[in-house]
Amino acid sequence: MLGATRFWQEVHHCFDPARPVGVDQPQLHVAREREYNALTVIERCLSAPTGPDRHRYLLTGAVGNGKSSELNFFATRLTRTRIVVMFDLWGHMQSRVRDPKAMDRLQIWELLGLLGLAVYRAGSERFGHKWTDEPQALERALAALRESDAPGAKAEIDVGKLAHGMTVIAGGAAGAAFGGVVGASAGAAAGETAAKLGEAVIEAVSDATEWTWKLGLSSNKKRGDQDGEVRGVLHAVNRLVTALQSAYGRPLLLVLDGLDRITDPSRTEALFVNSGLLGEIMCDALFTVSMPQMRMHGQRIEPFRLEDLSNVPVLDRNDPRKPGPGIEFFNQLVARRLEHVRALLAKDELTGPDDPLPQAELERLAYYSGGVARDFVTMVRDAAAEVLVDGREQVDGEIVDRVLRQERKRREFYMDKQEIELLEGVIADPLRGLPGGELALNLLREKRLLAYPNNTTWYYPHPLLTLALLGRAGSTS
Repeated sequence: MLGATRFWQEVHHCFDPARPVGVDQPQLHVAREREYNALTVIERCLSAPTGPDRHRYLLTGAVGNGKSSELNFFATRLTRTRIVVMFDLWGHMQSRVRDPKAMDRLQIWELLGLLGLAVYRAGSERFGHKWTDEPQALERALAALRESDAPGAKAEIDVGKLAHGMTVIAGGAAGAAFGGVVGASAGAAAGETAAKLGEAVIEAVSDATEWTWKLGLSSNKKRGDQDGEVRGVLHAVNRLVTALQSAYGRPLLLVLDGLDRITDPSRTEALFVNSGLLGEIMCDALFTVSMPQMRMHGQRIEPFRLEDLSNVPVLDRNDPRKPGPGIEFFNQLVARRLEHVRALLAKDELTGPDDPLPQAELERLAYYSGGVARDFVTMVRDAAAEVLVDGREQVDGEIVDRVLRQERKRREFYMDKQEIELLEGVIADPLRGLPGGELALNLLREKRLLAYPNNTTWYYPHPLLTLALLGRAGSTS
């Protein structure tokens, strides 16, 4: 029994919905089918030898559908041909700024400044680049804006100190693999792992209390693209970008994850529709953005190209009562993680149950996750907790019923008649189209309505809602 208890404790830890699969965990990564993965399209375009022409992309997708994990390994593959610098804005706002709601007030110059800091950190600590006066130019540009917003206040900006408060993923300079995790907890083993990957995490090494740049303050003056001080920040960022590209003879790809967490549509509009500055960064770029908000602005975002990472298609489009081809993705996800858990136990000469998550129960969880990776991982974790509470060795139908019941209640929470009627209409629609209006976009944001790929994007309510609240669909095949 000791082995079974330890096994399920490790499963509970391994299936953590808050942690994307990192670049140092290739054994846990499951590749999506190419035809259902928008990042394969982007990767192919970026791999083309197009010379100095720049590529700029916005990637949409439901929060929790695996974008961050996919981006980690997308970036890793691209380090074979280019420098890649990746920054998680949402994680930074949570852990360093400690004000995630400031995302909805973030100004374009602040975003540019953060990107500049990420490039500086990657160049200095991952590649050992010797800067000239580019960091000082960024300091002066940011200090000018801070002083303008708060006359008389101390406007000193220390780029080095701020950069040390950021966690950045970077690699690909001069064809060399990344050497490892850089920061306060760097270790030789982590370095060896990352070197094989071609990518490494550069950890934040300063305490969160040392992050002195207050972002997204409501008191900050609103500024446009013609503002000379704002353009000064853009110029300073481009100097950093150009210096890095020139030094290593490789194009740079900036990947910014987290803008999809912006909840105010006017902020997304300010960054991508009313401003063109992000498109003036002198390197390739890929930013994650909100799908419902891009639904309103997707045709007005030049020079960016829009791609959507849909949910894994676990439903059959013609008959959503039946499982779709995406079930296999979750079979592989579970197999890889359970293999990892068994390897951990083997080090202590322990073994786990022979069949801990029977195929039928795994596929039920996959189907009712709606193809949203985080929902699936959450439900497996909840099932592991139920097994531990009951003192069992295996997930059975009773446990899955319990997990689905709790998740269904959370998904149904305070849904009103209008929302239910709209979702019933989607079920009845043989074309599975997206209804018009703000209500449908709200349901997409809440993941009560989900998008799936199959030649053209189609829509269906989250399957958990069909357990009790909504009618069951009929076949259209």
